[in-house]
Amino acid sequence: MNENRYPVTASLFMLKEIKHRQEQVNRGYQLLKRKAEALRIRGRQVASELASTQAILGHTLREAYITLAAVKFTNGESNALVLENIGQAQIRVQRVAENISGVSTVSLLAVEEDGIGDSFRYAGLGAGGHRTGEAKKAFREAVRILVKFASLRNSCILLDEAIRTTLRKVNGIEKVIMPKLRNTENYILTEMDEREREEFHRLKMVKAKKVKTRTRLLLRQSSSACGAGEAKEESGDESPAPLPIRRHSIECLTGILTCTSTLSMTTESGDFKPVCYPHNWDDDDLLF
Repeated sequence: MNENRYPVTASLFMLKEIKHRQEQVNRGYQLLKRKAEALRIRGRQVASELASTQAILGHTLREAYITLAAVKFTNGESNALVLENIGQAQIRVQRVAENISGVSTVSLLAVEEDGIGDSFRYAGLGAGGHRTGEAKKAFREAVRILVKFASLRNSCILLDEAIRTTLRKVNGIEKVIMPKLRNTENYILTEMDEREREEFHRLKMVKAKKVKTRTRLLLRQSSSACGAGEAKEESGDESPAPLPIRRHSIECLTGILTCTSTLSMTTESGDFKPVCYPHNWDDDDLLF
């Protein structure tokens, strides 16, 4: 059965390592959540600016084309004049790098070159030169707004992709990595507790076995001593009597041997404990 955890060995070292990984994952999770929130705020700002700029751009382009129609009506067709006098660009686009919560974006800025001469400043002076100037200003303003619209559109696309990637990472950490780490920690703790209970049970069994062996040895020695004393009494030998043996100690030793099961198991804790112990033993006799 495949469990939702990492394949690790149950040990104190791995438990410490898993806890350290959990701390790092929690720190990264919080940072990613803050990043996603900051990107969302910036994305809303860019989206609102983009909507307002798009509305302004439509109005500006409409006014610019109206002024161009007025120039054509006043001065006639001027496309040939424009194509003949094309030189250096008077408006250039500058790329400005911007970092938004770790996401690199590029903003476009329209820069007007003042040192370049205008070949159309005297065009149409005889017949409506002010119309040409108004058309020029209208189209320059349209170019600036168009550059700003392109910059906001690019930033909006980059921020949208960054928000999706960040949210994907956040969901992966929250739904996959963190549950696996928690399940791994619970598995290690469960295995270590089980090993501790098994070791405790083994020590109890060994201790009970040693107690039983020592009890049999003492009972055997007492039985041999009693048999030797009776034989000497029958032979009439007046040798010093053996050391008296306490009656309750012998009864307790006999009770231990006659017990069918020296251990009883509690259903709740699962521990084993001896049933009978001698009443006159010291604590040193019960140790290993």
